[in-house]
Amino acid sequence: MAERREQLVAEMIAIGRRLYARGLIVATEGNFAVRLSEDRLLATASGVCKGELQPEDLVEVDLAGQPRGGHRRVSTEIALHLEVFRQRPDVQASLHAHPPHCIALTLLGRSLDRAVLAENVVLLGKVPLARYATPGTPAIADSIRPFIRQTDCILLERHGSLSVGQSLTEAFYKLETMEHTAMSYLHALQIGEVRELAREEIVLLQKMRRAVYGLTTPFIPFVEE
Repeated sequence: MAERREQLVAEMIAIGRRLYARGLIVATEGNFAVRLSEDRLLATASGVCKGELQPEDLVEVDLAGQPRGGHRRVSTEIALHLEVFRQRPDVQASLHAHPPHCIALTLLGRSLDRAVLAENVVLLGKVPLARYATPGTPAIADSIRPFIRQTDCILLERHGSLSVGQSLTEAFYKLETMEHTAMSYLHALQIGEVRELAREEIVLLQKMRRAVYGLTTPFIPFVEE
């Protein structure tokens, strides 16, 4: 367990720096958690810049969100991650960030629910929009409950994104894909009408998701085949 913890700490520090460098979080925004063992999580502490994370900024908590050792306060949004791990025993990492283009979409009342790029069809599927919930309250966990068993990616209205995966790095890549898609979509909206891929192409890409790319995680299809 000591070796696993060391590896997870290194990954969490690295991902925190990548998030900050990419502008996917600013100041002390964002938080994430990973499974440390069957009954323990490792999560970011409250009030720290994720771009400057140190090992002591990571808090071990139980599945009720209670700290187990150390003196740091865990993120106020730990309830979000606890809900993920309760609902998704297959998931090893949960990442909440504040990607600006994704947030901008939610300000328009939109989500990533249109098949505009091959990448968002294959890698994301239809991304639902969780209605606004006050940050740092149990309501944020309630907001994702209808969706988290169906998908690895959710947009949080006026708040950001949630992505999950078999590792924190995998969750980060899904976040990058969401933000890239949102940026492309918003740029297109400034010019004119956004056109979706043809239905037959969407069906083909959805089939390729499993058959070619071997992706078997929960997925909300754009069209029924």
